[in-house]
Amino acid sequence: MPITLHSESGADFTLISNAFIDNYMPQANGEFVKVYLYLLRCLGAKEASVSVSDIADKFNNTENDICRALKYWEKLGLLRLEAAGRSLSGICLLTPSSPAREPQPQASEPEAPAKTAGASGLTRERTDALCAQEDIKQLLFIVEQYVGRPLASSHVQTILYLYDGLHFSAELIEYLVEYCVSRGNKSFRYMESVALSWHEAHVATVEQAREISSQYNKTVFSVLKSFGIRGRNPVESELSYIRKWTGEYGFTLEIITLACQRTMSAIHQPSFEYADKILTRWRQQGVHHAADVSALDQQYQNTRRTASKAAASGNKFNNFDQRSYDYEDLERKLLNIP
Repeated sequence: MPITLHSESGADFTLISNAFIDNYMPQANGEFVKVYLYLLRCLGAKEASVSVSDIADKFNNTENDICRALKYWEKLGLLRLEAAGRSLSGICLLTPSSPAREPQPQASEPEAPAKTAGASGLTRERTDALCAQEDIKQLLFIVEQYVGRPLASSHVQTILYLYDGLHFSAELIEYLVEYCVSRGNKSFRYMESVALSWHEAHVATVEQAREISSQYNKTVFSVLKSFGIRGRNPVESELSYIRKWTGEYGFTLEIITLACQRTMSAIHQPSFEYADKILTRWRQQGVHHAADVSALDQQYQNTRRTASKAAASGNKFNNFDQRSYDYEDLERKLLNIP
């Protein structure tokens, strides 16, 4: 549903507070910063309304990612979320204070660690205490060897967040870094994204991580194969779609590859966007198994036969010229694909 945006100051231009830049931005997850800045920008529009899905589409994230960002800034006191029943109806941008306060879970609504994403929320004292631990010292050294360069303070904060915020063991974090580097990606933002997906899947051991990674790798490979993509790894935006289909939508590999195959049949080229529209429609239609898709196909064919019989019967509408339809073209139009 649309969310109304408004501000305490009533300003009609984009204004970024120095307090935000100095005290909030340095420690925040970069994706969260983008969401906050986008909200500020939206306030300057004539129609100051937006939806979670709009923001997710803007940054190619999932709606859960956007909700985590909103919750994070709410806990830091930079915005107030307003609800109408169980739905989010408004976001009030508050004036940044100095210094930033740490996000604290509300007593009436405890949050799991996965809801507070990003390498943030650690005080200097807590950071120093963690870095003094022998297992952390060794872990940071090992991470440096994997990425092949000294760690910046933001990288250290990310590792400490995984250890202290997500409660990953040093062994699990080491495997996480090894896994990401082996896939050709040394980005700490990517590592954090993988870690969050593991946390949401309740991964707590290296063995569990290996199992879920194996399943995920099989899904990624199958999607690329269905699209006829060879000789390259998927980019982050493509991985985001796959995480959405497997995580948020909960689709099986069979259903996902079926959507990819239908994409190729319909437009004759790989398109994650087109496949996403197919899977979104199937989700809305209650598809859980491949048999459900077959049932929808049969229903569609029955509707076509009924329409053909009605057209062939001698009714009063036969005075009009009968139309022939390109059903693949109709499907593309239904999915808003040119």
